[in-house]
Amino acid sequence: MNKKGVLTLILAIVTLTADAQFLFRISGKGLKEPSYILGTIHTLPGSVLLDSIPEYVEAEAKCRQLYSEQDTSDPQLLAKVSNIPQQNMFLPDKQTLVNLLTKEQFDMLKVKVKELLNKNLNPRNNLKPINYVLLFNQAIEAEAMKMYPELSSSGKVDLTRIDAACVDRAIKRGMTIGHLDDHTRIDSLPDMLGLTMEIDAQVDSLVSFLNNYDENRQKILGVWKSVAEMTGYWMKGDFNGFASMEGWDVFMGTNPADVLGRNEKWIPKMKTAMREAPTMFVFGAAHLIGKDGVIAKLREAGYKVKQVK
Repeated sequence: MNKKGVLTLILAIVTLTADAQFLFRISGKGLKEPSYILGTIHTLPGSVLLDSIPEYVEAEAKCRQLYSEQDTSDPQLLAKVSNIPQQNMFLPDKQTLVNLLTKEQFDMLKVKVKELLNKNLNPRNNLKPINYVLLFNQAIEAEAMKMYPELSSSGKVDLTRIDAACVDRAIKRGMTIGHLDDHTRIDSLPDMLGLTMEIDAQVDSLVSFLNNYDENRQKILGVWKSVAEMTGYWMKGDFNGFASMEGWDVFMGTNPADVLGRNEKWIPKMKTAMREAPTMFVFGAAHLIGKDGVIAKLREAGYKVKQVK
């Protein structure tokens, strides 16, 4: 690597050096040794960033097991997840987009495919309509990454996202691996992405997205602007600023009860794990905030939860 390349690498790593972030110590309620929570921003990079947080490295060394949101250590489960798009990608029988869309709708789609994906749309294309909505979303997200380089520049150094990196490190240390969500959440992924919607509903969704493209683009960019803001709070370890951000309903999705319901289901698993051994819990920081967040629920149960500074 030339001198310029080395300097670029060093600068990239330096920009990732941070404070303790959203690391919390759990004690009390008869625990012989503390357990910890690392609240993450899922888009953050992995081991390079974790190594720059001495408090996390120290806490990690004290723990004998790690629990993440989903099971990212099971190869069969990961293979199942990766196959979901393939299984739900194409239209049934001999249907094509031309059969489903009016000429005006097809022409509108054709323009957007060229503009956002730099592809020529084949009239015989048999990709399900909802997949184009997902592809357009990804294209807009890529645009956001250029607008907010703090979300993506680290990818040149470490492509593993922080949650998966925590699991990988734990496996290498010989720690026991667990997960807070059950596998039924993975099974529901096609429904969450809209891949199992009736074809007519997919067409309606695609046409609506195209007709309101500018508004949809601004909404998506707005979400990523908020993610960049979250990242800033995370890098400074400012949990209070993070928790008081506006617009949390956007990140709760269309079904806030799903997020809150997961918090409720996680607490018994966390209690059991902490009684077994000192445990590192790694999950999205949004699950920590508010009166129904994991921190509040643990405190209600009699535990002491304190941010590590």
